[in-house]
Amino acid sequence: MTPTRQSALAPWPPHSGPDAVFVGFPDPARFSPELGESQFRSAARHSNEDPMPRLLSLHLRLPFDGNTADCPVAPGADRGRSHASFYRLARECELVAPLFDRDRDVVQLQLDGLAGKTASDGLGELLHAVSRHFFLSHASTREFLIVLPDGVYDARELAGLVDLGFNRVRFRALPAAADRDATAVLERSLVAAREAGMRSTALDLGGPPGSDADFEAGLQQLLALRADRIHLCCPGGPASLATAVPLADRAWHHADAVSALLAAGYEALGLDLFVLPQDDLARARQSGLLHHNALGYVPQAQTDLVGLGVGARSRIGDACFENCPDLTAWESSIDMGELPVWRGLQLDADERLRSDLLQALLCAGSIDLVQMQEQHGIVFAEYFRDELDTLKPLREAGLLHYNLENLQLGSQGRLALQAICAPFAVVRRRP
Repeated sequence: MTPTRQSALAPWPPHSGPDAVFVGFPDPARFSPELGESQFRSAARHSNEDPMPRLLSLHLRLPFDGNTADCPVAPGADRGRSHASFYRLARECELVAPLFDRDRDVVQLQLDGLAGKTASDGLGELLHAVSRHFFLSHASTREFLIVLPDGVYDARELAGLVDLGFNRVRFRALPAAADRDATAVLERSLVAAREAGMRSTALDLGGPPGSDADFEAGLQQLLALRADRIHLCCPGGPASLATAVPLADRAWHHADAVSALLAAGYEALGLDLFVLPQDDLARARQSGLLHHNALGYVPQAQTDLVGLGVGARSRIGDACFENCPDLTAWESSIDMGELPVWRGLQLDADERLRSDLLQALLCAGSIDLVQMQEQHGIVFAEYFRDELDTLKPLREAGLLHYNLENLQLGSQGRLALQAICAPFAVVRRRP
């Protein structure tokens, strides 16, 4: 390893980087087909009966863009079926919305999976359908995000999205090489988004690494654009290329990107998300309002997440669900007037405890162990003995501080949140 790479890696412990294993909780692989439409309806009904029902988050997931890891192309997807999918997604909204009380505002909305500009013809109809069936918040801090496919977007196009209610936009960037043309294209789109009135702009930063010099040059060009949020999507290469890119290279490019982001004034929020200090997410963390769900961080109190579309996931209280991941199966369910729920999971006591613990670590960065022990009826040191042993190297590195009353991230702990959270996400076997 070259001296330059050694100096770049020196500040960061080996417990952070592109190979950290925590991807969220609970793991959908543990969902069961025994929980389906009936249990979804029951969970929605019970959530309405809470003394203070939670606000809502909506995920509108189209199946036609495979450019991002969180939105792969659904099996059977054909770009020619995009218009029909807009219609069916609106129909699913019509089926699901009556299950939730009308006074439960939607404070977070994310739409992804667009195939391209030609697929946006039905976007207006879809959003109007959503607004007819759900009450969409008008608060300035709402998170109404659209993930756009590659391309150049002008102010007129983006102003149309603002008129539909979107106030945040996310683009994809590849700093694999110092491509001035690609950076200029992205810069025009970011400037247009700000002129159109978008409250924040975000970049998914990833792609094959290229040479060290090209990566660093491309990275500096992208940082100069000053997007409000930047998510490191394995800058050493996407998952499909992981075996082709040596671990040392991926680790260095990750460390280099982290160092550059911090030097440019970005704050580490966690899970490789970096934000500018004036962003709503940074402010929410300071005020204690930051929350995390399957869509990422949100500057709101805890919500119930309702997923609509192919493979979309929901969490309503302690019940989790996943829609059919196959496009044809999803279409058939919608056409028959059925909810396309494929499988689900009802959290047990152990899973509820772990969910609360992970939420506190991801957002607040600390856990009041006295309160948690009283709430869940456990002795933390005994219940999580194995997890604490696993985390001993991180504690010795100062990334995590632990005593009988508190578990708290160290000054660089947010840079290793995946590794810190991973042991706590492993649930105990059910009887």
